Amino acid sequence: MNAKHSLNRTQIKYMAIAAMLLDHMAVFFLPPEKYPALTFLYVIMRTVGRMTGPVMFYFIAEGYRYTSSKLKYGIRLLCFGILSQIPYSLARYGTISGTNLNVMITLFMSFLMLATVEKMKDKVIKGIIVFTFMILTSFSDWGVLGPFMVWLFYIYREDRKKQLLSYISLCLAQIVMSVLIIMSGAIAWYEAIWQIGMVLPIILIYFYNGEPGRKNIVNKWFFYMLYPVHFIMFWFLQ
Repeated sequence: MNAKHSLNRTQIKYMAIAAMLLDHMAVFFLPPEKYPALTFLYVIMRTVGRMTGPVMFYFIAEGYRYTSSKLKYGIRLLCFGILSQIPYSLARYGTISGTNLNVMITLFMSFLMLATVEKMKDKVIKGIIVFTFMILTSFSDWGVLGPFMVWLFYIYREDRKKQLLSYISLCLAQIVMSVLIIMSGAIAWYEAIWQIGMVLPIILIYFYNGEPGRKNIVNKWFFYMLYPVHFIMFWFLQ
């Protein structure tokens, strides 16, 4: 791929971080119930923000392949998942307890799923393990979709075309489901139409060149630290 038209891992992660901030700014500061005149802006920000999760799940599959220490990687995800839970609950529910776990826990569980599946040879057992982890993450951010995306990205890791086609199929299923729910009248259009933002990572994955980008302490730790810190800031500002 032409270097002028490719993106490395660091560049894509920073795009995902910016999208996450837009998404959470919309959720916490521009709810349509309070600011109906800004509903369109809310939807746009949430649509852009919807790309963050799939990008992070994609790089869990990538990170599992290339990390020099799977143990350290897994521990890092778990520690920041635990560290982020109270800030996440405060920002989302206004209390230190909440009904959902944060996405770092979903990322950790997805990583643990790969570590478990890798030791198995039987395809049926692998399928049962993947399904089990999908159930286990049903009460965390991105729910069952998280481990499923990681699994798709991982099993087709040697074929970018199959990665994209499988992910596109998942996107279409999610979008159709959201449209059907909206049409049923169960939720307002602005509460789900932003699911179309799931297609945005397709562009980033297509142009991903497989390179890690500049390696330094800031690029390594920025996302991990920003995740709990931005929740504390947003909770305080609310």
